[in-house]
Formats: sequence, structure tokens, C-alpha cells
Amino acid sequence: MSAAARPRVVILGGGFAGLAAAARLPASVRVTLVDRTRHFEFLPNIHELVSGVKTPRLLRLPRDRIVRGAGHRLVRADVEGIDLAARRVHVEGRRPIPYDALIVALGGVNASHGVPGVESHALPFKSVDECARIGRRLEDLARAGGRHPVVIVGGGLEGVEALGEVLRRWRRRDCLRVQVVEARERLLPEAPASLDRHLRRLCRDHDVSIHVDARVAEVRADSVRLEDGRVLEAAATIWTGGPVAPPLLAASGLAPAPGAWAPVEPSLLSTADDDVLVVGDAAALPEPLGKQAYHALDMGRHAADNAARLLRDRPLRRFRPSGKPMLVSFGDLSCFLVAGGRALAGPPLGAAKEAVFELVMAQLDRRPLLDVAPAVLRRAQRAGLELLWPALRSPASWARMSHVSLLPAH
Repeated sequence: MSAAARPRVVILGGGFAGLAAAARLPASVRVTLVDRTRHFEFLPNIHELVSGVKTPRLLRLPRDRIVRGAGHRLVRADVEGIDLAARRVHVEGRRPIPYDALIVALGGVNASHGVPGVESHALPFKSVDECARIGRRLEDLARAGGRHPVVIVGGGLEGVEALGEVLRRWRRRDCLRVQVVEARERLLPEAPASLDRHLRRLCRDHDVSIHVDARVAEVRADSVRLEDGRVLEAAATIWTGGPVAPPLLAASGLAPAPGAWAPVEPSLLSTADDDVLVVGDAAALPEPLGKQAYHALDMGRHAADNAARLLRDRPLRRFRPSGKPMLVSFGDLSCFLVAGGRALAGPPLGAAKEAVFELVMAQLDRRPLLDVAPAVLRRAQRAGLELLWPALRSPASWARMSHVSLLPAH
């Protein structure tokens, strides 16, 4: 089939969902993936940049290599708009890109929740560069001498993992005082309540204060003001406020209002347009789904299959989320495996999270095995040095690192 005769699929966003969709679509389809950045970043492990367990290089893959390896085209540009009626995507500095089917995998943007001072004074926690910057800032404070206050805003997944890395790196140096602020009633509110209690026990012997049912009213250069009037000193404020929908969803008509995610049918087809599928964080399914990387990968592959069916005018298939457990790391103190209403806790589970990282990175890196092997070896060497070796330094460390427990359901 000539290039002009092949149907055109455009994918917006080159994260987990977008790359999974591109890898799934065959060469019989003209696929164009649009993303503004050069590298794919493995975001589930960016917290390890705070402590230096990972380096930016280990968490990145060249996006062009992945897309070209799948036989498709990458356009590096900002998406400026989607014309649903004309079936065109407008990108910065280029002619509009036409499509026969569109897959929107834009993910989310950092949510300030309208709190004054967040953009000016807080350290965001959404990318490789941002988390590496947090690590450098905290190390500068540690080297300056004295004990410096650090505030982590958000006690969900990102906030807990950030706290774990701060404790991994600096808890023995008595240089940082950490306060965690969570607006909801407990840490990790989507997990069993026993996990909140377990985290508090792990923090008991360290300089950590936890404030729940506490909302931030303002972030200042040297403090955080809460809505109840309390003021927390902060030489550094780490903001893990979660994602919010990108403005493009509402501006294009895919979402009903600014800040809303794009509603989709169970097939992932947009409720606003019959030629558009929405995946990953951007999609608002009829049954709410956690914004996890493994869901994004599954959604991307499913959207690719349904895009192919859409182009052939065949019925679309329902997306059925897999029941994978969630892994939450807490530095070298513990790791949690959460499945339904139960949770396992223990440092050895960190090996499972590391294995998931290695497996997915190897799958995404579409080079031949002999070319991929050096990168796998580099990551394995770093993991051994930073994760395994500390556990072998003493019998006490080994005993702690080998223990796993089942937490109560409530």
C-alpha cells in the first residue's frame, strides 16, 4: 500500500500510554507521535533521584529511537490545538497534521490547586529534572551545616516516596527536619488504613512530623502557611500536589470544563468525538481507575487495537483493566505491595519494584538485545551498589532487609 493510501493515526503524548500505542500499531498504518521533549522518562522511579539511587541517564530513553524502532514518525513540538471537525492537530511551528484516528495520551500537568506561591517557591515533583533538582537542593542544605526544615506537601504516593528517599539519604546525618502535610485524613488514603499506621511507626525514630486534615493556604520563600493559621518553616518545600488535566482537553472540546479529564466510553472512545480515543491519565473512564503506569501501558495497547478496528469500521472492544498490585517504595526502610484491601510491607519488596523498572525499560528500548544489554548492565550495577550493598553492611541491616509482614486490612 502506498504511503498516501495508508490510514493516518496521530498520537499526542509519548509517555507510557502513547509509546505503548505506537509500538502496537502496525506499519500498515501511518503513525505520527507528537511530543515536545526528547526523552521518555520512567516517572514511577523519579523519587530515587532525590537520594541519588538513580541518575537522570538511567531513567531516560531517547523517544525518537523508540518511535522509529516501531516503524513510525516522531514530531517534536508543542500541541497547540485539536480541530475535531477538520480532523487536524495544530502544532507549534509546523503545518497541521491530519488524522483518520487520534489517540490522546497527554497525561497531566502539575496541580497547584490555586495555592499562592506554589509556582514561585515550591519544588515540583513531576519530572526527572525536577526531582534531580530537589536532590541537589537538599544536599546543599545538608552541607551548609545545622538542621534545616523541609516541608513535603502531599501524603499520597509521590509524597510518601519522596519522604522515603529523604530518610534514605539524610536520616543518619541529623541535618533535615521533615514535615509532611496531607489534606486528607491519612497518608496514602487510597491504601488500607494500616499502611498509614505502619508509616508513622517507621518515622517514629526520625525527625519527621506528619500533619493530616491540613490544607496549604500559601507557600512562601521560607515557610508554608496552613489554612488553620499554622506556619511551618521551610528551607525547601517539595510539592507533590498530584496531576490536573492539561488545558488542551477542555479547549479542544474533549473535556466538559477546564481542569476536567476527558470522558470516554468503556472502549476508551471519547464521548465527544467518534474518531478520538483517550488513554492514560487524560482519560476519565465510567469506572474511575488509578493513574498508574501499568494501566497506561494497557490502555495504550488497547487504544491501538481499537484504532485499527475504528479504521476498518469494526465494533470497538471494551477495555478491561488488569488487577495488578501497586508497589510503593519507602526508601531503604520498607516497600509496600498493595492489592485490594490488603498490603504487604518489607524492604525485600523493593526488589520487585526494581524488577518492574528493569523489565519495562528493556521492553520499551526497541534495540536488538546485544545493544540493550550494556544499558541493562549499567542499571543493574547501579541498583546493586545503591540498593543491595547497604543491606549487606551489617547483620542488623540484613535482618531488617529480609523481613516482610502482612498488614491488617484496616
